Amino acid sequence: MEAILVTPEHLAKWATRPTASDHKYSRGVVEFHTGSRAYPGAALLGVLAALRTGVGMVRYLGPATVSSLVVQNHPEVVLVPGRVDSVVVGSGMATPLGSQGTRRVREAFSRSVPTVMDAGALDLAEDAPALAVLTPHVRELARLHHRVLGGEVNDELEGATRLARELGLTILLKGSVTNVVNQHGAHWELPAATPWLATAGTGDVLAGILGAMLASSREHLEGTPEALGEIVAAGALLHSFAAQSASTARAGGPITASDVADHVASVLGVILGASS
Repeated sequence: MEAILVTPEHLAKWATRPTASDHKYSRGVVEFHTGSRAYPGAALLGVLAALRTGVGMVRYLGPATVSSLVVQNHPEVVLVPGRVDSVVVGSGMATPLGSQGTRRVREAFSRSVPTVMDAGALDLAEDAPALAVLTPHVRELARLHHRVLGGEVNDELEGATRLARELGLTILLKGSVTNVVNQHGAHWELPAATPWLATAGTGDVLAGILGAMLASSREHLEGTPEALGEIVAAGALLHSFAAQSASTARAGGPITASDVADHVASVLGVILGASS
C-alpha cells in the first residue's frame, strides 16, 4: 500500500481543544508504568510530555523512589490507580525485564485500554492488548523480528510491516524518518525530523505524547479502532514539530529531551489556532 504522507492537517484533526463542558476525565486520563531505579528520568520525561499535550489527568505507578521524584517535579500527578483511558508502559525498564518488570508490564496490560509499548515492554509484545502501539528503534525492531518471525531484518520497513501483521498491532518505527504501519497494511510516513532529536530521552517524550493523544481519543477508538495508526502518526508529527521548535529557539542548535517536551504545548497552540 502506498504511504500516506503525514501533514499538519493530520495533527489538527486529532489535537483537541477543551470546551466549557469538559472536565479532567472527559479530557482523558493516561497512566504510566515507566521508569526504574536505574532510569528514573524516563518516567519524568514521559509524564512531562503528556501534561504538555493537554491530557486531563496523569497517573503514575512505579517504584517508590521514582514516584517520589515524579510528584516532586509534577505535583498534579496522581500516584494511585483509578479510571484510565490509555497506558504508557516500558520506558526506562531494562531488558530483559526480569520478574518485577514482567509483573509491571502485565499490570499495565490488565487495564485493557489503548497502550503505548516502549523499551522493556517490547519483551512481551506477543501478549499486548488489541489496541497497542509498539515504538521500537531499529535495533529493538531487529531483536523483536528475530524472536517473533526468525531471521534477520534486511529492509526495516518491510520487517516492521510483517511484524505488525503477525502480531495484529500497530508499530511506530523510530528513526530520522519515522514510519507507522498497522496490521492491515496501512503505512504513514513522516517528514524527516531534525537530527538533533537523536539524543537520550526523546523516545520517552514521544511515548508520553502518544499516551496523551490516545487517552483523549479513546471514545473514538472504541468505535473506530482502525484510527489508531493515524492518531499515532499525528502524535509523532507533534513530537517532530516540538523538536524543531526547540532547536529554532536555540538558533538551530542542540536540544535535550526536556526541551522537546517543553515545546509541545506551544506547537499545539499554533496548530489549534490555525485550525480554529
